[in-house]
Amino acid sequence: MPITPPIMTSYATLTDIPPELVAIILLLVEMEDIFSIRQTCTYLLSQTKDHGLWTILANRAMEDKNVVWPSWGLPLAAMPSSTIEDLVVRATRLPSLAHGYWSRIDRRNAFEGGIQRPFDSPMSLYLIRGRWLLVESSDFTLELWDLDAPEYTHPSATYASLEGPIDGITHVDGIDGVKITLSTSSFQTYVLTLDLPLRKEMRTVKPSLTPLDSFGGYSLVKTRRGSLLAFAACVGDGFRACVVDESTRDDVELSLGGQLSEIQRTLDIKIQYDVVFVVRRLNLELYTLSGIEEALRRVDGTVRSVLPFWSFSYPITPLLHSPQFHSTIPAYFDAPEGSVAFSHFVDDQWQAIVVTPQAVSLDPTERSYKIDNVFAIGSGIDPIYGIRTGENGYRIAMLGYGRLTMHYGRPWDTREVPNNGAHSPSEAIDTGHTLVSWEIPDFEVDLPRPGCLAIDEAVGICVAGMGSGRIWIGDAVPREKPKRVDVTPLPNKTALPDPRWPELPPSYYWDKFKFYSGPLSESDPIGEVAPGWSTAVDYYWPWRNDPKAYGGMLWFVENIMGLPGPARSLLFSTSALFKSGDYVLDLHEYVDIGGKLFRVLTNDELWEVNSLVDGTTIDDVITNLQQRRPTGITGEEWISDYMPIEQHQTWYRLFKRSRET
Repeated sequence: MPITPPIMTSYATLTDIPPELVAIILLLVEMEDIFSIRQTCTYLLSQTKDHGLWTILANRAMEDKNVVWPSWGLPLAAMPSSTIEDLVVRATRLPSLAHGYWSRIDRRNAFEGGIQRPFDSPMSLYLIRGRWLLVESSDFTLELWDLDAPEYTHPSATYASLEGPIDGITHVDGIDGVKITLSTSSFQTYVLTLDLPLRKEMRTVKPSLTPLDSFGGYSLVKTRRGSLLAFAACVGDGFRACVVDESTRDDVELSLGGQLSEIQRTLDIKIQYDVVFVVRRLNLELYTLSGIEEALRRVDGTVRSVLPFWSFSYPITPLLHSPQFHSTIPAYFDAPEGSVAFSHFVDDQWQAIVVTPQAVSLDPTERSYKIDNVFAIGSGIDPIYGIRTGENGYRIAMLGYGRLTMHYGRPWDTREVPNNGAHSPSEAIDTGHTLVSWEIPDFEVDLPRPGCLAIDEAVGICVAGMGSGRIWIGDAVPREKPKRVDVTPLPNKTALPDPRWPELPPSYYWDKFKFYSGPLSESDPIGEVAPGWSTAVDYYWPWRNDPKAYGGMLWFVENIMGLPGPARSLLFSTSALFKSGDYVLDLHEYVDIGGKLFRVLTNDELWEVNSLVDGTTIDDVITNLQQRRPTGITGEEWISDYMPIEQHQTWYRLFKRSRET
C-alpha cells in the first residue's frame, strides 16, 4: 500500500500564516530574531507583541537562576505584554555583562539620561517599579519623575510639606496601586497610595504625592506587613525599635531586656512568615510575629514589649555600613526554605550573611536558627558615597568618587582570588563583580551626595545625585537612544557636601588656625582646667558643637560612630593649638554622647574612639588629668565607619583649595 505524503500547506504571504503557527515559530528563534521579524509587516508586528508569547518567554527566563525577576513583575497575567517584554529582554541580557575580568568591564563615558535640579538640592532617591523616581530636595520637597518620559523637563507630581529629611522608605505593590510609607528624621511618617503604570505600559495617569495619612513619633521605617510597620527609632529614644499598628497607632517595643546599650542601634528589620528578624550593630535577634500581635491586643495599660526567642552575635566585626535584608534568599546560596540573607559593607568588602533554620517546625522557636555562613560577594575601593543593594541581593549599586558602578553578587572562589596587587588587572579575577561602570562628568569638582543613590536590580537601572543638582541615570541594558541631558554649567563654588549638615567650618585645627583671628596664649590657654587641657571648645572651635556643622561632633557621632545624639565635646588637649611647621599634632577630646563619655583622638587622616568605663563623669576625668592619673577606658577601640571619613577628607581638599585661592 503506497504511503501518502503529508500535505504541505503553502502560504501566499506572511499574513496568511495562522497566529498559532507564528507563535510556534517565534518560540523557536532567538530573541533578536523576534525583533527582526517585527520589522517585516504590521501583522507580524502584532504577533510579536502577543501577551501569551512573552508570558512563555518570561517563564522560560525565570527557570535560569542567574535571571533576576522583580517582585512587582508578578503575576504575569496582570502585566501588560510590553512590560513583560521589557523585563525578559533586560533579565536575559544583564547576566551576559558578568565577564569576571577587569579588562572586560563595560566602561562607559556617558550616562543614558539625566535630570537637572537646582544646585545643592538632591538629598535622597528611591526607585519604584524600575520606572518612577522619587527625589527629595534639600528644601524637603518630594518629586516624582517618570523615567519612561521622552524627556526629563519637569516632575509628574510634587509635595512641598515634608517635615525634615527622609530617613526611611518602603513600598508595597498592590491591586489598587503602590503603597509608599516614608519616615523623616523629625519623627514624622507619611503614607501615600499611587496609581503608577508599569515600565513601558502605555497608560496615562496624573499621580498625586499628597499623603493619605501621616502621624508622628517614629523614624527609620524599615518594612511593612499589612497594617504593621517596623521602625528602628522612636521619638526621645534613638535605640528603641518597635512595631506599630498603623490602624490603632499602638506599638510594641522589640526589646533586648533591660536598657539597650549604645552599641545596639537597630539597623534593619524584616518580617518573614511568622518571624521578625532584627539586625542590630552587634547581634541578630528573632521575634515571633504572633507574640508581637498578642502584645498589640493587650489593653491592660502596661508598656508593650516583647523579648527575642533567639539571639546571636555575628562571627565577624560589628555591622557598619548599609546593612540590608534581601526580600528573598538569592538562589546562588542554595539555602533551605525559611532562610534569610542580609548584606553589609565592611573593609572594602560587600558581604552577605545567611541565616538558616536547622529544623522544620510550625513553632518558630523550635527551628534552631543559626548563622549558616558569611560570604564575600563583592568589593569596592576609593571614597564611597553610597551603596544600595537590589531587593533580592543579586546586584548592588556603588557610588564612588568619579564613578557609578553596578555589581553582581556571587560568592568568590577564594582559591582564584589574587592578593591585592598580586597580578595585573588584566589577569585578575574581578572580585568586585563589576557589570557596568559609568564615569561621572566633572567629578573633580562635582561631588556625589552621600547616600543619594537608587537601583532596580532587575531592570539594570542606577540613579545617582550630585551636589551640582545633576541626577545621573545609568541603564545597563539600554533599549533606546540616550535621552538628551540639558545640564547647567557648574558655578564657581563648592556644593554642600551633605545638605543635612548645612554649616561648614571655616577651618580645622590642623590648618594652623589660618582663618582663626582670636588670641592664642601658650602660657595661659583659655579654659585650662588641667595642664594641657581646656574646656573652651566653643571659644577655639565654635563650629565643633554646632549640631548642623559638617565635620562637627554630632556629625561625627552619627555618621562615623553610628550613634544617635545628642553629642558635645567637653574637653580637649591644647597642644593642638600651638604646633609648629607642618607637623600635625593629635587632638584628644572627651565627648559626652547621650550621657556617656568617650575619648576621641583626631588628626587630619585618622579618628580613634574609646568609651570610658560606665559611670565616669567629666569631673572624674579632669581630676585624673590634674593628678596625672589615667582615666579608665574599655579595652576595645570603637569600630568606626570609614566611609564618611573618606567623604569628609575628599570634600575638605576641595574646600581648602577654594579657600586658599
